Amino acid sequence: MLAVGLYVFDSMLLLFPNEGILTSVGKARWHVAFGSDNTRVRGKEILFPNLFLLHRPIFKLSWNCEGVPQQDSPTSFDWGAQRDLFKGLMIPVYGIGIAQFLVFPYVIFFFLTDLSIVLSLAYLYGSIFVALFLVYRKREDFHLSKRKFLSLGFECVVCPPVAVNLIRKISVGLPELAQDLLVVSQALLEGEDWNRTKDKFISRIGEEIDFEDENTPRFNKLIANRDRLLNEAPL
Repeated sequence: MLAVGLYVFDSMLLLFPNEGILTSVGKARWHVAFGSDNTRVRGKEILFPNLFLLHRPIFKLSWNCEGVPQQDSPTSFDWGAQRDLFKGLMIPVYGIGIAQFLVFPYVIFFFLTDLSIVLSLAYLYGSIFVALFLVYRKREDFHLSKRKFLSLGFECVVCPPVAVNLIRKISVGLPELAQDLLVVSQALLEGEDWNRTKDKFISRIGEEIDFEDENTPRFNKLIANRDRLLNEAPL
């Protein structure tokens, strides 16, 4: 239970109201999620990614409630390639999760012997070291300095529940990709996926409007951006 609690706690993300996460659903679809505006910690919203999908990288992006000038909008970015950087980590990361949440409980409650404990630890730390080796090979793609890699590796070895989140910890910690979440969502999401996400953007812009002075230039920009989204034809 302690390992599960540590894993859940480590999975928790704290996002500013103008931040969200982008993650893939299969090879062709993408999903955007925001934190809960009902629960905040120090002004940040809490978000728990899907705790069972360990292999999915999550990309944290911010967005401008006032809208992005057309000349500053990103024209192209290979999000599929960004996602595929983490493919090789899927098997060892799931191995870490299986060792902690399935193998260890079984050994403790049904098959507690010295040999089973040693084998379980070997399986767990073998998976951790394989995952860290693969991360080290791609540390430049992951924008990890040697110091950051050593810090991450130390965390994973000392506290294995952190290692279960290895893909998420690296992907969410990537440097700012200079992409506006709203613009990226318009480019990647289709049909009902975009319509549902658009409603969330409109709702958040509405909250900003409620707290903004009507006599400020920002108020007019917020209104214009909200109206642009409202007047957009559904996909």
